[in-house]
Order: sequence, then C-alpha cells, then structure tokens
Amino acid sequence: MAWFGPLAWAAGNWTDISGDLIRSLTNNGAKPAWPGGCSGVVVDRLNGDVTIKVVGLGLWRSSDKGAHWHRVDNDTISGRDETGWATSVDANNPTRIASFSLDGSSGLFDGVAWRPFTTLGRNWDFGSVDWSVPVPTTIIAAKHETNPPGEVYLTQDCGKAWRRLSIHLSDKRERPSMVGALSSSAFVYCKGEGIQLSNDFGATWSLVSTENPQTRAPVFFNRAHYLGNGSGLLVSRDMGTTWKRQGSSVDIWLGPFFGRSESEMVVVGKDGAFKSLDAGETWKKIGDLRPNGSGYSFQPNWFGCYAWDPVNNLLYASAMGNSVYRLEL
Repeated sequence: MAWFGPLAWAAGNWTDISGDLIRSLTNNGAKPAWPGGCSGVVVDRLNGDVTIKVVGLGLWRSSDKGAHWHRVDNDTISGRDETGWATSVDANNPTRIASFSLDGSSGLFDGVAWRPFTTLGRNWDFGSVDWSVPVPTTIIAAKHETNPPGEVYLTQDCGKAWRRLSIHLSDKRERPSMVGALSSSAFVYCKGEGIQLSNDFGATWSLVSTENPQTRAPVFFNRAHYLGNGSGLLVSRDMGTTWKRQGSSVDIWLGPFFGRSESEMVVVGKDGAFKSLDAGETWKKIGDLRPNGSGYSFQPNWFGCYAWDPVNNLLYASAMGNSVYRLEL
C-alpha cells in the first residue's frame, strides 16, 4: 500500500512523515487510541529503516525515510509510548526491538518472532532488556502511576510472568529514574541517589556510583553499557560495577544513538541534538528539538521520543498526540 509523500512543516525544516499514514488508516476504518497521533520512534542504524508507533495501532516501518509504511508487529503491540525510552532496539543487532506500551499491549521481537508480554494493569513507562544473549528473556521495567509510586518489575521469561522488586523509582518526572538489565542476574537502578547495582536478581543492592543518570535505560553496545546525564557520558565495561566519565560535557537525556562504531554517536538533551565522531571527546550541535505541537511535549526528559538515522543523516521525533517528524541534518 502506498501513500502520498511527506508533508512539509516550515519552522526548523521538520517534515511530517506520518500524517498521510494515519489518514489512510482512519479512512479505512481504523480507530487510533487517545490521544491519537504517534509516539515512539527507533531506527535501524545499519540500514536506516525507521519504525514508529501509531497510538493504538501498532508498529509501522519505512525503508524509504517515511514515504511508504508497512506494519511489522504482527498485531502484538497497541497503546502508546509514555516516554522516549519505551520503544527501543538492540544497538548491536537492531532487528531486535522491544516496546513497552502504556494502556495497551507490549512485546519483544527477538529477531525471529514477536513475543507478547503479559499485561500488568496500565503497563509501562519504560523498560530495559538484557540484549547480551542470543534469546533475550530478562527484562526490568518501570510501571506507570503505581501506589506507592515508582514500582519496578522483573521478568526472566520474556514477559510471561512479572515479579515486583523491592526498589522504587522517583515519582517526579523531572528527577532521575533509571532501570537497567545488564545480564540475567545483574541490574542497576537510580532514583536520584546514585547508581545502585544488584548481582543477585534484585534481592540486594549496593551503591556503585554517586552519578545520577538522566537517561532512563542503559544502551548496550560493543560490550559496554552507556548512560548519560547533564555532564555527559557514563560508561561501564564491567557489568555495572564501575561507571566512568567518557569525553567532554554535553547534556544527555536520550541516547547515545550509535552509527558505524562506538566512536560515532548522537545524543539528545535540553539543548538539542549533538554528534560526536570521537567517542564523545568533542560534540557538535546538529539540530534543535522539534517545537511543541498540539499534543504532548517534544522535550526529551519524558514525552519526547527521538532517533538518529546515521545512514541518511536524519533525526526523527515523536510525542503523543503529534505526528512523527523528520529533520534533515
């Protein structure tokens, strides 16, 4: 099925790439969920394929920068992405993808088949997958609006059964809240009081760093785990036991999004998108944030979802109630 070409949006050279898709779906009887639009966007760093979440109508992929779309989730995914960390890809093998939906169904594509998660109430704000194994099964995730706030759940069978952990995250969106699955037994979390590590399936925790990440899930790439905060990159190469600063200062809420190697990356923060070709030693600003529209904020500290296409040098942005936009860098 084909759609008309993307719609131009004047300010900032951002281009609407999902408006025609949504109109085509609704004209054919589909009913997007509240608040409409799209939320969630990820890119395959090896070929530039972009995947978006249409609110209530699953994941859709384009191999031509948003000109044409096809659904890819086998009717597994619904709902919407509350945050920019809800839908993610395995940076080492970006054919693998996980989507943590709010008010809808969630699941993981392991490179062979989609594996749906058991629904747990309103479901998730964001989550982290242990991508280090051939068949991912260990996931740690932050549940949406719980009482008491900040509940965290663990699954070791790829979402069939969930176990609530004793830890809690901050209930303030502007404060640090991070969870990470580093292996089948090693996890990290932060709620603004430093990085805590567990090596016993979440039973006990110990402080391993006084740094407070702004990114809400680690990025695993080439045997290292990456986090970021207002001062730049934090990297662990020993399964979370130590976290060291890497490179110069830059504000990071989303990323790093990698290119051809660990030296080439893009991060997104309050000041926009920044690119490095030397593993973070130097940064160059490559784009501003997408201006807010009629829906939720494109600010990257919660609702804003961003992704970088290193093949075509494009930046994508989405947020609930809005279209997905593309910026040529």
